[in-house]
Amino acid sequence: MTYDQLAAFLAVAVEGSFSAASARLHKSQPAVSKLVRNLERELGVELFDRREYRATLTDAGRLFRERAAAVIESTEALRSFGARLSGKAEPIVRLAVDAVTPLGPIMRVFRGVQARYPMVRIELGTERLSGAADALRERRADLAIATRLAIDASEVQIARFCGVRVFPVARFDHPVATCGAPIPPALLRAHAQIILRDSAQGSASPSLNVLEGGLRWTVTDVAAKKEVILAGMGWGGLPEHVAADALARGELVRLEVPEFEVDVMELFVMRRRDRPHGVVAQALWEDLLRGGRDAGTPASAGEARRRRRRG
Repeated sequence: MTYDQLAAFLAVAVEGSFSAASARLHKSQPAVSKLVRNLERELGVELFDRREYRATLTDAGRLFRERAAAVIESTEALRSFGARLSGKAEPIVRLAVDAVTPLGPIMRVFRGVQARYPMVRIELGTERLSGAADALRERRADLAIATRLAIDASEVQIARFCGVRVFPVARFDHPVATCGAPIPPALLRAHAQIILRDSAQGSASPSLNVLEGGLRWTVTDVAAKKEVILAGMGWGGLPEHVAADALARGELVRLEVPEFEVDVMELFVMRRRDRPHGVVAQALWEDLLRGGRDAGTPASAGEARRRRRRG
């Protein structure tokens, strides 16, 4: 039994097909199939039912997956430990963050890491909705700060970073801001809701506070979304730290939209379980866990709101 066999088995189990697993592992489909077949032959059991379109785990496969995932995680943890013992810093560390993430705490973490490892290049990528998780899954990022959208918790280590308050706003003289409360649902749907486009590759965009049946405009970053709303061309949700100054100046007003179900976006620091983490990536992970305590809103705020809604 080899590491490559276990990695191929887990990739097929997660992706549901040998072709998708081969793309994920950057191996040919026959090579992945051979690795899994050899593993099954060695174990003397069939791990997948191949009669359907998707490769479905057998009962034995489901039990074996739990043990295999633990072995892969332990192996990668040992590799990471070995890398840290060597003291060699990796040349590049990539962090993908959701577009709503407050950057202040992250910059403080970056300054600390840069002081310790001045020759390491840190790349910060901004993603939207499930895009940060997708960057981590596709190995375009070493760490991510993202929501749980499109996350398989069995594949990643995950820890809470912060909560970000999000509420609907419009320019002070926009029709939905001047009509009084409550805002007629038909009026909201008659004016463009400005929404972020998911940056995940090849995924269906998840719905988050998007009104069904209404007019929508899409943008690709939070700054553009704010500018479109400030121009009076629509309304939409903005993070509190992004909208605060315009609200204080009276340029934007907060709207009461009962259909806005998520008023606190919970963000998490994530990294893959099945890959080694170098010295700098480990330092960044630890500092982000500490830095998140000073960012955003406490976890209890969102939980309290949800309890009030249920009550």
